[in-house]
Amino acid sequence: MLEPCLFKKGTVLGIILLFIFGCCMPSFTGTSIMKRNQQISFTGGTDEAADKTVVTCVAFGKPHNSKQTATLSQDDTSMIFELVQELKSEMILHPFSEKTQSLKRTFVDLLDEKELIPNGVSKEAYLSLLNPRWVERVQKTAHKSSSPQLLADHVTCSFCSVGGEGVGVLIPFFQLPRPRLFMQWTASDAYTTAANLFTSKGYIAGGAQTGFTFGFMGIGMCYAIPGYTVYGFIGYALHASTTAEYIELYPPNRAPEIYDVNPADTEQNIPLSTSELQFSIQDADSDLMSYSVTTEPDIGSASGNLKPFGVYKVPISGLHDFTNYTWHVVVTDGKDITEGTFTFTTEPIAPIISNPSPADGERDVPMDISYMQFILEDFQGDAIDYSVETSPNIGSKHETGVYDGTYTVPISAVTYGVTYRWYVNATDGTHWARKIFSFETGYPSQFNPFEFGWRYRKQITIHHTLVVDILEDYTLFISTIDPNLMKAQNDGDDILFMSGPGTAKRQYHEIETFNQITGKLVAWVNIPTLSQDTIFYMYYGNPTCTNQQNPEKTWNSHYQAVWHLNNIPTGVIVDSTSYDNDGTSHGGMATSDLVDGKTGKCLDFDGTDDYILVPDSSGLKPTELTLSTWFHSNQEIFPDGHFLAKQCYDYWSNSAGQTYGFDTTPDTLIIDGSFEKDAYEQLELIGNYQIEPDTWYSLVLTFDESTDIGSLYVNGNLEGTKNCDPSVLWYNSPWDFVMAGCRFGVGHEQVINTFYNCRLDEVRVSNTPLSSGWIATEYANQNNPTGFLNIGPEEPHP
Repeated sequence: MLEPCLFKKGTVLGIILLFIFGCCMPSFTGTSIMKRNQQISFTGGTDEAADKTVVTCVAFGKPHNSKQTATLSQDDTSMIFELVQELKSEMILHPFSEKTQSLKRTFVDLLDEKELIPNGVSKEAYLSLLNPRWVERVQKTAHKSSSPQLLADHVTCSFCSVGGEGVGVLIPFFQLPRPRLFMQWTASDAYTTAANLFTSKGYIAGGAQTGFTFGFMGIGMCYAIPGYTVYGFIGYALHASTTAEYIELYPPNRAPEIYDVNPADTEQNIPLSTSELQFSIQDADSDLMSYSVTTEPDIGSASGNLKPFGVYKVPISGLHDFTNYTWHVVVTDGKDITEGTFTFTTEPIAPIISNPSPADGERDVPMDISYMQFILEDFQGDAIDYSVETSPNIGSKHETGVYDGTYTVPISAVTYGVTYRWYVNATDGTHWARKIFSFETGYPSQFNPFEFGWRYRKQITIHHTLVVDILEDYTLFISTIDPNLMKAQNDGDDILFMSGPGTAKRQYHEIETFNQITGKLVAWVNIPTLSQDTIFYMYYGNPTCTNQQNPEKTWNSHYQAVWHLNNIPTGVIVDSTSYDNDGTSHGGMATSDLVDGKTGKCLDFDGTDDYILVPDSSGLKPTELTLSTWFHSNQEIFPDGHFLAKQCYDYWSNSAGQTYGFDTTPDTLIIDGSFEKDAYEQLELIGNYQIEPDTWYSLVLTFDESTDIGSLYVNGNLEGTKNCDPSVLWYNSPWDFVMAGCRFGVGHEQVINTFYNCRLDEVRVSNTPLSSGWIATEYANQNNPTGFLNIGPEEPHP
């Protein structure tokens, strides 16, 4: 919290002296202001001028010709004052933008056209009042180190009293109690307060900051002392704007709300004739709101500035049948941002072709496959004619007058290593549907590798005492240095795992590291059923086969993301699952940050600006959860935050700082599991584990929706449980999954401002709570892979 006492006694005394001194001095600086006389005048006893408005334009501080008055129509008057409002908004929010400069020129041209510029004052001179010489200096100053960092937040207040003091520069340097169009300050450390004169609502801003007032009336002074330039001011403003490191609102701001969307979210069968989207917005504080709407695929967009609560519409066109559309609404009251993402699906007119088998793009489809399948539907119940062709030709089919159902196409003469395409055409007599699918063939569903070119194999046996439970669809970790593997291809493409000797089923795998020179292999192998008696085989030594890896089938469907963190961080941080939740590194991460980890290579984060962002996706927002990682702290104490989390909103806006993650206690090396629904309503900390620096720890966080139990495991052992709120996995914003960095108290923007000096390895997100037996077995496997299994002697081709 910011200190309630914002001004030191010396500063207050200085401002009082400024006020006394200012009252005795005339103003010498020119500014401009325009005021509107709303009274109705009559001429000659008629109401001829009843629809006219008298507008006076004043240039303060000019020695002569300081004002000009004109009688304008209501339309002209409204146009001028609407432009004033837009210009005011842009000058406050984006004072140096090209749009703001263009609006200034348009404003002066309009005043000139309506003969409101005082006689003897040129347009250029009048424009200079909107562009005082200090603007350029302030713009340059904003780039110096004394300006706020990128983590700063922005806040505004209208019709307010405003005051401030700090170490920095106030421009103009000297303020007298005369109206002034602009005032600006830039400070490395300061306090600023502003409050609306009618409602007492306002803000306190602290730390490094820049500020800006429009229509200021008050006193102030900037003064240099050895080593510092300090300033203080107090007065009134039509509008005050501050960008600062720390901001508190009084009372706390309430974010806008989006409701009554039409079409309703996830609504189906929307007519193709639909011509608009509709939504309502409101703000509990009665703030004006700005909004923007985008669509994907693009069927239209819209935006609006400074709008009251109400219903708003977005024109759309070009809808296609049976298509899923997403529309994203962003609303801000200038303090907080509310976002809403909604979807709808248009009505199906043509027949629907779906659920191909083999799946589109599937690899390693057994070459002994004998048929393909797909589902055919027509939502109007019409009879359907369809045809199927293949290329290369392995079969075809044609039928007429069929109805909804699953249809099978016999195929034959399928060969290994070929990409096949199949084309499905369907019509209800009026509308056509066309789909193209493909698949790539592999070895038969069961085969003997020795009959397909492999020369060597080894038996692998699991040490049965280390398997806690029978585990289905388990991914096993293998790490070995075996000179016999020097006989494999140089990239390990011929390494293959089978469920047994001779004719057996293949077991899908992913190679993380292979070095033919040393025979070092780091790999992950899918074991359909891992029990205490599990035995399987590794084959190698086939110089002609293609790559036998299949990472996407190595990980069961519950895994929403698996990051080995074995990629050079200047490129993509690859997710091994089929969901493609790839990430990107930020900060100064380089090739040297790829280092030896717990299960192969991992990434080293410097604690200064290194972190990884993974874009929001539905898979990273499960209702049940397992989050796991290997963690190694390079620092003696933690900052306040969370080093691995699916982030949402933040502590300063009555919303969550993260949804799930690993929380740290500042100035210690204590780790908790953390679920956070709302910073003021729901924060669940699970466990409380003290770690040591320079040591690897296995961390696992789970949430079981059926019991509402959250659990924290460290090194395979249960360290804490908690009965949580049923809706604790609550996702209010489409923000990123973050590694080694977090947001803390930074307002509505997604800015990372806390960093961890650590190493992370093997980060995973699963949409199911893994059992304690699974977690204990996984720890035993990954912590000591050579002790978990035994690789037998080489067996050559008989």
